[in-house]
Amino acid sequence: MAIKTLLTAAACLGFGLAAPACAKDWGLVMGIDDYEFFEPYDPNKPVAGHTDLQGAAADAAVIGNALRSVGVDLPDNRFLTNRKATLAAFEAGWKEVIAKAAPGDRLFVSFAGHGGQEEEIAEPFDEKDGLDETIMFADFNPERAREGRLNDDQLHELLASTPQLQIIWVMDSCHSGGLERSVNASVTGLSRSGGKWKIPIDPLPGELPSGAGETGKPDLPHVTQILATATDDRLVNETTFEGQPHGALSWYFAKAIAGEADSNQDGNLTRLELASFIGDRVFTHMEQNQQPRFLPRGDPSVMLSLHAAPPPPPPVDLTLLPVKFEGAPPPGLSAAQCPGCRIVDQGQELTFRQQQGGWAVFSGQGDQTTVLTGDAVPQVIRRQFLLDLNEAKVTTLPPIELHPLQSAARQPIGTRIGFQAAPPTPDLVFLTLFNVASDGTVQYPLYPPGFSESKPAPQGISLQFDVAPPTGEDQLVVIWCKRPPLSLHALLAQANGHVVPTMRDVIATTADTQCQYGRIGLFTEG
Repeated sequence: MAIKTLLTAAACLGFGLAAPACAKDWGLVMGIDDYEFFEPYDPNKPVAGHTDLQGAAADAAVIGNALRSVGVDLPDNRFLTNRKATLAAFEAGWKEVIAKAAPGDRLFVSFAGHGGQEEEIAEPFDEKDGLDETIMFADFNPERAREGRLNDDQLHELLASTPQLQIIWVMDSCHSGGLERSVNASVTGLSRSGGKWKIPIDPLPGELPSGAGETGKPDLPHVTQILATATDDRLVNETTFEGQPHGALSWYFAKAIAGEADSNQDGNLTRLELASFIGDRVFTHMEQNQQPRFLPRGDPSVMLSLHAAPPPPPPVDLTLLPVKFEGAPPPGLSAAQCPGCRIVDQGQELTFRQQQGGWAVFSGQGDQTTVLTGDAVPQVIRRQFLLDLNEAKVTTLPPIELHPLQSAARQPIGTRIGFQAAPPTPDLVFLTLFNVASDGTVQYPLYPPGFSESKPAPQGISLQFDVAPPTGEDQLVVIWCKRPPLSLHALLAQANGHVVPTMRDVIATTADTQCQYGRIGLFTEG
């Protein structure tokens, strides 16, 4: 289940990225191996039908211990395992926190157990596949499939009703019964998929409302989600740590909460630190068969304070873009349209030269990149911000090798061109390649093709394309990452054919994994 959100740090002593000194942290932890209506798991028999789990209760234990160790309020009645983890017990724990918590407090909710899908039975039918995602509590009853479950529409309504709290929701379960991939020997092969169900049309007495569906709803600004998989078509398999079955997400979330994710040792755990620590470790431990999803990703909002009154993190410093005008500037160009720009007489990265019918645009090297009317000026400014990405991302990694297979001459429309790309280090093997056209629009996907999932390319890759409009100075941006930058892919897919995203947005989508950036120019003509 996906609820796209953006957490903003609440404050009772002023607003900022640091956690408010007076905020309190609450916990509600669930882990279910023993389902009332499922078959017991037998390791000596093939898994068939719906069976109990092995590691979900242990997940609850390690998360509960970690939360309690840093002062989160987590009494036994909100620590729910096995048959105690019913839907009614969850609702009671939720209502208790809502009644006691003050505005600005944080609530950590973790669920380890089965997740599944159910057929939509009432309007609005907002799911493309006609299936709502669910989490299954210990009393889920396959014979009466509305009992003991919570679907994504209900969850959205529940979260939307509590805007006064900051909520961190961790779900270590499948959210569909999709495609299973091969796993290594450290993985038990026991999936946390509860399957697909038909449910009765009539609601149960006292059932949580579903509202008008959750797909397409506006973001919930107070909710952060940490999900076990990045896509709905991956099973979540249990694995082992220290001889005990666990979910990889739960294990590393507990390690993160215990302080191991505090990379700068400032006493704060930010969303960026959590995403980087958990994402890389789950991805590596599960041999690239599982990649967690963080909604939203890659910003420094504080999720947990490990000690009182931590110092605020330093402000983000984005380099101003030097711009020069020759002749009258384009009409309407102002600070609001060009955030981060400064007007200079020399050392410019972009020059706008007035000419009949518009403005010629030149790069810092003096090459004419395009000719624009005034309306297109802001998007070219944003284009330059994006192309400065590799300068903005301070890194000690080796530069990317990207070699053209054609001459530096202007390439006509229809010409076949090619490039060879090699990863800068042995562990940065996931390639993303897109083009930024001369008019400030994005052309994606170049790689991976067809909006498909990235595949590792440790030996590099050779790619060929045909030149297409618009012509001028194209810039191919290449990014090699330790993990597939799925949030970046989603951003680029949304921007495809439109104005480039901002540098800040691109940096945010790749901030939770290690990446190296590069680009190469290509001049084309009609």
